[in-house]
Amino acid sequence: MMQASASRLPAICALSAAGGFLLWQALSYDRAGVFEYPLDDVYIHLAMARGIAEGTYGINPGEPASAASSVLYPLLLLPFPGTALQRLLPLFWNFAGLIALAWLFGALIARSGASRGLGIFLALVAPFALNMPGVAALGMEHTLHALAVMILLTGFWRYLSTDKIGLALVAGAVLSPLFRFEGLALSLAVAGVLALRGRIRAAIALGLAVIVPVALFALFLMSQGLDPLPSSVLAKIGGKYGGFDPFLRLYANVLGNGGYVAASAYVLALIALLHPAVRKDNRLSMFAMAVWLAATAHMLVGQVGWLGRYEHYYLVMIGAVLVMALPRFGAVLRWMTVAALLVGAGYHAVSAWNDYIWTARSVHLQQRQMARLAELMPGEEAAVNDIGWMAWQRSGPVLDLWGLASAETRRARTQGPGGLPAPEWAAEIVARHGARYAMIYDDWIGDGIGSQWRLVAKLRMINPQGQLGGYQVSIYATDPGFEPALRDAVRKLAPDLPKDAELTEVGAIE
Repeated sequence: MMQASASRLPAICALSAAGGFLLWQALSYDRAGVFEYPLDDVYIHLAMARGIAEGTYGINPGEPASAASSVLYPLLLLPFPGTALQRLLPLFWNFAGLIALAWLFGALIARSGASRGLGIFLALVAPFALNMPGVAALGMEHTLHALAVMILLTGFWRYLSTDKIGLALVAGAVLSPLFRFEGLALSLAVAGVLALRGRIRAAIALGLAVIVPVALFALFLMSQGLDPLPSSVLAKIGGKYGGFDPFLRLYANVLGNGGYVAASAYVLALIALLHPAVRKDNRLSMFAMAVWLAATAHMLVGQVGWLGRYEHYYLVMIGAVLVMALPRFGAVLRWMTVAALLVGAGYHAVSAWNDYIWTARSVHLQQRQMARLAELMPGEEAAVNDIGWMAWQRSGPVLDLWGLASAETRRARTQGPGGLPAPEWAAEIVARHGARYAMIYDDWIGDGIGSQWRLVAKLRMINPQGQLGGYQVSIYATDPGFEPALRDAVRKLAPDLPKDAELTEVGAIE
């Protein structure tokens, strides 16, 4: 009877995750009135895939750029480039990845030896505590990365139990960093455990299998005249003005959005690692050690926040350790862990209610309308700091003023005198590229705004909600001679905006 009940846990976990996903999608559609992703970044991957399909690793034809933080994800989006069908591929891959991820997590619960009641509770609650539905609904690569991590952990546990290195361990270790570079830490930690257990040759082989594809990708980028790491990674790793300090990163991760959840999960992972019952079980001790090392690396080098996507795999791997350790905990610690899972599920549900289900609406009212304005000026290069919809729609070349797709702007923004960008740094780059208009968040570009730029309009939304870089976009004629044409496009679009979007002309020429 117990075995039969345990066999249902993967399906229960998958159904729980799928139910959350469909609920968030339905609520998001209700707020937006259309289907939209809650991140403009999805369209960066789609634009990169379109570029690859057309012969350029970049968002503009003939201009190499490393705007995607994932090696593999743009390749999964290659079919139907530039079409409505391609736009749905992130939705497909994330839903499929979510079901597989939750199924494997449910299988781990079944393997943990948890009681029937505890097992069902974990299968129902864990998807929400680990934010599986919320992250999958974003449409990014993070769910597939978490799936690769779960495949690795499944294979790793089998190895620790049988001493056999199977396909799941190898495939998960290799694929994880190819979806997100943060995956290197866990993959190499697992290789280290192989070495500690006397499998030196296997450890070296696995380490090479993990590192070589990443190194080959770095060489490919360099062959395109790019930095060895994607510009999208380098633009984010040092914050607004560049530089990197692991202790400042730790501070920011703990105090930022989702930081308390990430820090609490880390503490629970450490408690599990040091727990006497866990230390007596060599399999579980090694399992917990590898995850704790990877979690430590993430808190010092990785990021936490922005709709919970960066720490998703981190929560999944810590969740896996807690599930395996939970039946070995005493009653007090077991119920503390259960309470923490409930708090985590509640936090992510409230976050989704407050942010996620509104953010797709915000993207539709802002970035989508920016792309529509660009459609009215075909062939014109646009300077923007949110490049996704603009790059995928491709009405003309896109000049990235934040640096995800441009090493030139990234360096100008982060490596100026005294660590601050030089005055009018953006204006100089815009002039070099010949972009005659810009659509930006003023506070993102700051002193980079050109003194000769003419403010033409502001794009706002009524009742702004959700997570965006800003709720108001300033639209400039960076070339004063282009101002009449830009105003004409603004006047054409303004009456045709969706409800709750507002395009207000500024300083109209009489």
